[in-house]
Amino acid sequence: MASSTLSNRRLALLSGFALLAVLGAASICNAESPWRRRVAPVVPPPYRVALESPEGTPLPAFRHAGSNYVLGEPGERYNVRVENPTAERVEAVVTVDGRDAISGEVGDYVAQRGYLIEPWGSVLVEGFRRSLDDVAAFRFTGRAGSYSARRGTPQNVGVIGVAIFPEKPRAPRAVWRPRRPFVPDRDEREATGQPPRPSSAPAPEAFDDRYRGDAPEKRKAGGPSNIGTEYGESQNNSVVEVAFERRTPTHPAAVLRVRYDDYDGLQARGVDLSSLSAGYRDEPEPEPFPLSRSRFAPPPR
Repeated sequence: MASSTLSNRRLALLSGFALLAVLGAASICNAESPWRRRVAPVVPPPYRVALESPEGTPLPAFRHAGSNYVLGEPGERYNVRVENPTAERVEAVVTVDGRDAISGEVGDYVAQRGYLIEPWGSVLVEGFRRSLDDVAAFRFTGRAGSYSARRGTPQNVGVIGVAIFPEKPRAPRAVWRPRRPFVPDRDEREATGQPPRPSSAPAPEAFDDRYRGDAPEKRKAGGPSNIGTEYGESQNNSVVEVAFERRTPTHPAAVLRVRYDDYDGLQARGVDLSSLSAGYRDEPEPEPFPLSRSRFAPPPR
């Protein structure tokens, strides 16, 4: 009888240990393992794009539902600034209302070229490029009058796009310089620290033209928003074409988007415009001499 009771107690004790073991295993399973592979946080690309006035003032910008919006007004001229806060050169392919800012064709960052941005630099795109010497200014206008709508793509009105391509590392090049011919008297005096004998100025050394600068000489010039961007007036804006090889020809490192609309369009999208001044929209201007029939100031009512 005693052995039976002891046996039962042992079973109860073992059951208790088993229960603790199960709970302990559950707690271990729920705890985060220090050897578990941790997923690195998603870091947004460092490149930036902004819309500016011709004076360099950023236009009012807002963040809404995961997208960036800019407030524009019909008739207002603007520029697109793209910044490269990295230590390598990049190419920026820019589209406005779905149209390439250089070729004017429907945006295709694989086939179309862009603007070169030096390390830690930026580029200011002031309009649709007409030639290597001038552009047609970016200017907000009604949707129907936009460059994209007039070319048959009104569905893309209201967005700025930028595709960023870092440059493929360039192999270092050896620079060759012709060996200076041996002159006994000159080399002996240099070896002993004596000044060279006075003589006529030597002819400049001949360098191989293959190792001059890479930059070629300038060529001779030959749901849409309520507003879009027109093909504005001509502006002087000279560029040159340079060689650039993308690290990944078909896959940009980042694709940036900025949407824009007028006040009513942004408000209809639910964008919070409370940061704007209270008198921004169609408020009557204060009158210094409002019409009054009284000769004296009446008391307030």
